Amino acid sequence: MAEPSLAEAWDLVHANTPEGWYVGRPGCEERYRQWSQYAFDPSEKPVVGKRSREWTAVGQTELHVVQEMARCLGELKVGRWPK
Repeated sequence: MAEPSLAEAWDLVHANTPEGWYVGRPGCEERYRQWSQYAFDPSEKPVVGKRSREWTAVGQTELHVVQEMARCLGELKVGRWPK
């Protein structure tokens, strides 16, 4: 079975994003050799820099981090906190 493409992973991110949430672009952190991607609910007023409705996914490749974000957003969308 072929691994999904980056475009397919992004389609899943868009489908799984909870209403009103913002999802940023993935970025590579060279010193840690990993990718990360951030998502949050902008309707929440942050309390001293930390939001309670936010999520950061990490992965070894851009594809992996986008897939992980899609999985986590799917959990958040149905009211579960991702593990």
